[in-house]
Amino acid sequence: MQTAAKKALFCSALVFFLSGCTHGERYKTVALPLQASLQSSISRQLDSYQPGSHSAETNKKLKQAISGCFQKFSTVGTLKLSGDDKKVRPIGVGIQTIFEQSLYELLENKTISKAVAIIHTKTPATPLVTPEKTAPHEAMSAQMQGDSTREKTISDRTITVRNLAKSDPERMTLYIAYPEEGLHVRTPEQLETYRAELAKPENKSLKDLPLSLTIMPNNLVGASYILTGADASKESESQPLYFGLNAVQAVHAGETKMDWTFWLGALDNAEVEPHYQEVKSYLEKGSPTDLNLP
Repeated sequence: MQTAAKKALFCSALVFFLSGCTHGERYKTVALPLQASLQSSISRQLDSYQPGSHSAETNKKLKQAISGCFQKFSTVGTLKLSGDDKKVRPIGVGIQTIFEQSLYELLENKTISKAVAIIHTKTPATPLVTPEKTAPHEAMSAQMQGDSTREKTISDRTITVRNLAKSDPERMTLYIAYPEEGLHVRTPEQLETYRAELAKPENKSLKDLPLSLTIMPNNLVGASYILTGADASKESESQPLYFGLNAVQAVHAGETKMDWTFWLGALDNAEVEPHYQEVKSYLEKGSPTDLNLP
């Protein structure tokens, strides 16, 4: 299949899922503006995305795997990847990185009227305790060290998360949520990097969110992104879109089997809503302030 045909198939599949069509409605329903813009942006980011393997063939296979995962959202609201961290992490973080790039693009062109991103992990988020465009060994487990493909998953997101932090605070809020005890897991150098990011005036949308809870359940470790389109005043565009994931932070990654779970769909989607509500309840329980989550 030619590249253009593959892109058309990918776009059609993702629009089909996001628009909530049944098979009978597929050719009658026009994708809503935010949904159409999201799938177009994801397709563009996929084209330019470069995994970190030294092998061109491996990079090609990783991009195909990531594209295949996005295509599967045409029929499901949740997707699970299972396998060794060495195999699964480059795909899982690739999906997250591409989504963050798309989110930033949609914020920049004002397709999104409001977005909330919450990185909810056991320790302050890896991308912001790590200097930009780097992947130092202290940011990852011993098993990841020396693996260029997995190391690049860290350096890539030191860029995408910082881009979101610099976005217009009127339309974007980026929370870094973690149990307060998680601060003690990070090194003094990492905490210095993180606090420096919090202090930068250009990081207008970035908010530190230490939680008054002692632990974060493994099934809640990950990130959540809630997007509202610029045409949200219209009844048809009133339901925000949700993208979420459950994974293991790089510092805790091992060589044993790992599960990564992703959710993509409207907040009231039957597959999406239970996970979102569990994350929301946990965050609100530990937060000292009202997060104003939908």
